[in-house]
Amino acid sequence: MKIISYNISRFSQEKLDHILSNKAEIYILPELACPQMVSLPEGYKMEWMGDIDFKGLGIVWSSRLNAERPDWFKPKHQYFLPLLVGETLIMAAWPTTTEQNKPKRYPQIALEALMDYEPYINEHPTVIIGDMNCYKGQSGETKEFSIQAIFDLMKEWGFKSAYHHKTGEALGKESMATYHHLFKEESRFFLDYAFTNIPIKDFQLFEWDREISDHVGLLLEI
Repeated sequence: MKIISYNISRFSQEKLDHILSNKAEIYILPELACPQMVSLPEGYKMEWMGDIDFKGLGIVWSSRLNAERPDWFKPKHQYFLPLLVGETLIMAAWPTTTEQNKPKRYPQIALEALMDYEPYINEHPTVIIGDMNCYKGQSGETKEFSIQAIFDLMKEWGFKSAYHHKTGEALGKESMATYHHLFKEESRFFLDYAFTNIPIKDFQLFEWDREISDHVGLLLEI
């Protein structure tokens, strides 16, 4: 199963069509517009959560999959969106500050969601994937709430980061970037992650395409 995560950055139908041309089974799409504003090709389904019609978190998947949003979905966590594909759990992640969770920072939002979903995450073969909005040395990070704390939790649960597992690079020492702030080549950060407790068949970062996004897409095959 191939999963692509791509922060679509200022949604347009043309961007979505381009990303879907990669022919994965599942797409995790932060900044996707609501279903009423999206046109999907025949043979695809979509789940979405968000507070703004043109900017939420979407999952798009092939209707050939036996997939559904579970009834234990917790909409209070903005934005973490689970999809069960048979017995495999795909947890789409885009921790986002909203009027409901201010003044929490991204690592705290992420960790609180992960801990609340922990019984389900550890019950299934699981992929946690998306734009985590977290990086080493982030302003306001603490020992309790940081990307390091997220990595420590993943290790405790038996998960690995696909990028760091493949490259052998340490957290905060990534040679590649997944985000270019203000579309500047020199303003590079690593924000997008794929964690899993499933054997990894392949992992790739896309080439940065500034016509699509300030983020880089990633592909995980399990």
